[in-house]
Parts: sequence; C-alpha cells; structure tokens
Amino acid sequence: MAWTRNDIDALLRRSDKAVERAMVTLYELQRADEQRTTSTRLHNTVGFSAFDARAGSRFARWVLGYNDKDQAVYEPKSLTEDGARRIFWRYCKNGEQVIDRARRIALKHSQQLTDAANGVDLQRKVG
Repeated sequence: MAWTRNDIDALLRRSDKAVERAMVTLYELQRADEQRTTSTRLHNTVGFSAFDARAGSRFARWVLGYNDKDQAVYEPKSLTEDGARRIFWRYCKNGEQVIDRARRIALKHSQQLTDAANGVDLQRKVG
C-alpha cells in the first residue's frame, strides 16, 4: 500500500503514538551535527525546519529516552506524560499540550513523513 499525505495527516490527527513516531522519524532525518545542536544548519528540506528543530529534537529525545548527548540513558517516555508538560511548556502556545505542539510540527512536515512511509530515501533525494 502506498501512503498519501492525506493518509498520514489523518493518522497524525487521531494518534498520539503516530505523532511521537513522527518526531523520532524527523529527528533521524536530521544530520548528526543538527541532532547534536538541536538546530538546522543545512536548508535541505530534510528533517525539522529551522523553526521547529529545537522543540522537535527535544521531543524526539524525550520519546527515545536520550540525554543531550544522544545516549539512551532513560526509559522511553510519552509526550502526553505530566513530566513532558513541566519540561517543554515553553515550546507550547497559549497553554497547548506538548503532544499538540508535536502534532503541529508533524503535520507541517507530513510530506517528508509520507515519503519516509513509502520508503523514499530523503537523504538521496536532496543530495
């Protein structure tokens, strides 16, 4: 089955787990130096946009259980946990939940997620 962007958007709107997986997928698409610095250095339309890189990278690390050195030292966690709200409140607008901020990021980048779901090598596509 080939996924469409509408399929991915619908999945992201209804599933918190899909949103968390999207954060991880976009994080994995970032270059190693971008992961390390939680920023976007190369504007290649792969991974997070510059605007979303810090929040998205931090969300992905939380989900994966990574520390700031990209080492898996914690148990993987959900963005719906109270701890996420206490830590990431500054990335959210007007009292929105962390998962809702992550959902906005995922929907913004859903074409990349669609390509990834369909097995497109995004790194090769741009390079």
